[in-house]
Amino acid sequence: MSIMEEGADLRLVGLKELHRLSLLDGADNRELYRQYLEVGCRLLGLSVGIISRVQGQDYQVLAVQSGNDAIRAGDHYALGDTYCAEVLAKQGSVALHDVGALESMRSHPAYTGLQLQAYIATPIRVQGDIVGTLNFSDTRPRPEPFSMEEMEFLELMALSLGHGLERSWLETQRVRAVSDMETNVALFEGAFRHAAIGMAIVAPNGRWLRVNEAVSRIVGYSDSELREIDFQAITHPDDLDKDLEHVERLLRGDATTYRMKKRYTHKEGREVWVLLAVSLVRNSDGTPRYFLSQLEDITAQVNGEIALREQRDELEQLNRELAGLARQDALTGLSNRPVILEQLRQHLKLGLRTREPLSLVLVEVGNLDQLNQEHGHAAGDDALVAVAEALGKLGSGKNCLGRFTGQQFLMLLPEAGLNQAEDVAEDCRQAVLSLADVPLPLTVSLGVATLMPCDAEQVDYGSTDAALQAAETALSAARDAGKNCCRTVTL
Repeated sequence: MSIMEEGADLRLVGLKELHRLSLLDGADNRELYRQYLEVGCRLLGLSVGIISRVQGQDYQVLAVQSGNDAIRAGDHYALGDTYCAEVLAKQGSVALHDVGALESMRSHPAYTGLQLQAYIATPIRVQGDIVGTLNFSDTRPRPEPFSMEEMEFLELMALSLGHGLERSWLETQRVRAVSDMETNVALFEGAFRHAAIGMAIVAPNGRWLRVNEAVSRIVGYSDSELREIDFQAITHPDDLDKDLEHVERLLRGDATTYRMKKRYTHKEGREVWVLLAVSLVRNSDGTPRYFLSQLEDITAQVNGEIALREQRDELEQLNRELAGLARQDALTGLSNRPVILEQLRQHLKLGLRTREPLSLVLVEVGNLDQLNQEHGHAAGDDALVAVAEALGKLGSGKNCLGRFTGQQFLMLLPEAGLNQAEDVAEDCRQAVLSLADVPLPLTVSLGVATLMPCDAEQVDYGSTDAALQAAETALSAARDAGKNCCRTVTL
């Protein structure tokens, strides 16, 4: 089962995993491949993952994650016998959620031989060239096509893997250049000057000795400007202590390299995030000679992570607000009809267990239509809000109040007998009649129903329908008796 089927946010989880993978040491390609395949299989919900190398029509399995030995690392296939031939032909991603449903694919060797029913793949590019594919498959078809989020996640994985391979190759070139520096300066100079990422030679005291053009683009300072200062001068204050701790470990010999995410202050004053990799080159006698640093601008990636976190926080806040709105009447802020009915059901159950009475007061504003006609619906809405506020101040803390219909409010009085309910109803009547800030004096009719579980033997006692019918019967009697009065019914 993929993470999308489990209800999580693939963009957020995928980005976190890709960030973690991007920080892995690329020196051990086998471990790098294993980590990428494990993440892909887990998040896409597929059982087979393959990283391949494609040279001409030769398809070589570099790494595989699978529950069986049908495909092994080092296996070679004719490219045309694999689904990946479509990837190379298309120069882009391919997704097949149910191969068996495609008549044109049922004779394909990958289907007849391996029974691969679901398949999703994308090219792996290094320095712009396709060197292989990253693909995941399963012998079970997927019930639904692959989503856009899953396609984007796979393509980002391949992009990250390609960058990791590129960094690995660059690292290999860098180490070779350092070891051959004295005998092959020209080779080192070419790699240094034209590297796609920032490269710098830094003195043991932190002074910039040399930088390439990429470093100048990242931080905004020219080569000559940087050689007048040290790296500490443009390192963000919040990252400086951590950076210096790493430097001290290299100088003490506790480590040979370090990698960290850090911020520089651009010449224009803005923050620039980089992924920094530093190695210490020593003289033949073991004394520090210089630091060789690589700087990769990851500002866009970090800003994207921050934006995603902000969006997630906004979404969580919105969900909390929506959850509250789903339980509230939009106009008055009281419990809405479904909520007050659920509260009634719960109090009925409780009353049957405790043998305590329960009273309902159904309050109806009688001349709201006249108010709307003479003064507009906004005035009618204001009057309903005023009624809700007045009723909300009455009774004890155990009471429940909700808007029942457009002109009706339902008040639940747990443990209240008939006399108490009639007193509360009278308070409600007086509160509505006493409202002074309405353009037309309001009329009100009230129906009181009191349920006495200690005396109840009828089979429908405890049902919401019986309780509401009793309150509505009392309200109807109040209407018939004239405006501004209350009638009661006892169950």
